[in-house]
Amino acid sequence: MNRVTRFNDYSFTESMVDDFINSFGLNESNDDDSEVIDEIFRRYKERFGDKKPTNAEFADFYHELRSDGIDGILIFDTLDGVISNSDEDDQLQNSTPYKRIEKKVLSDLKLDTKLVFTFGAGIGALYPVVQNMMSNLSLSGVVMTQETTVLLTIACITIVYLEEKKFKTSEEEEKLTKDSKSMLEELRMRGIGDGIVKRVMKSIESIKNVFAVVAKHLGVVIGGVIDMFGYTAILIPIMNAILWIIGKYEMSVDAVIQNFFSLGVGIASRIAKHGLVELINKLRGVISNKTKEEIIDELETPVIQRFSDIRDKEEDQEGDLIKEQ
Repeated sequence: MNRVTRFNDYSFTESMVDDFINSFGLNESNDDDSEVIDEIFRRYKERFGDKKPTNAEFADFYHELRSDGIDGILIFDTLDGVISNSDEDDQLQNSTPYKRIEKKVLSDLKLDTKLVFTFGAGIGALYPVVQNMMSNLSLSGVVMTQETTVLLTIACITIVYLEEKKFKTSEEEEKLTKDSKSMLEELRMRGIGDGIVKRVMKSIESIKNVFAVVAKHLGVVIGGVIDMFGYTAILIPIMNAILWIIGKYEMSVDAVIQNFFSLGVGIASRIAKHGLVELINKLRGVISNKTKEEIIDELETPVIQRFSDIRDKEEDQEGDLIKEQ
């Protein structure tokens, strides 16, 4: 029996690694979003009609679109209103793309926009990942609208930022601490307590570990969650691959925490066996027609300031803000 269990665990890990590698699309995306949106709707209707797909059915459909080079975030932005579990008001809300919801959350809670704008497209790639993980968790009484998803994601990343990084001024740290507490309070009112926030933060850490494995073989050292946002050239396609895995296996935040260490080890073993060429070629297929050298050059020039340049100071976080990872 132990042999069978070990074999099943091995097979599951191998399947995840295969899915991670194979989920990188090999075709270029269409630059005309309106035409791509029409294609997404057309293919959705042809596949499902008026029937609402299960998570597994939608994951298969999503993977087909990604394999044809269609952007993962655009797929979710286009279809969220169609596949929503919410009531009529929430469906209207869920039909709004993540970026517009992001602006609304920042405005309603009077949050500092600097952090989100600094991360740019990187944090946007996390929204559908967090939404799927939380939806698969199936919390009683919690409706994971896009607004709640954006709020939860920004709260987690802000808290991680406070824990990982040191600040040049106490004013910046105090502002982010105040914003974090406001977001945690708002999440509690929506039925998402601090314990759930901690689990989401741990799942993001697990995702970072997978990202770090790929980045390491590209010559990039990732120290923490925040560092990976500086490398959007590989962050977004990797997030799309992770989103596919979460959808296919209907993984919750807990399942991601439990399984993504094995996924990272499996990817590292595959790279060691077959080299980096296959993965680079697949990444290049999703990103653009860039050459391998151009991708490496972009990775060496991140879009945000390298946090290692910020002066360290030994000072503990004050208050009741979440600390434990």
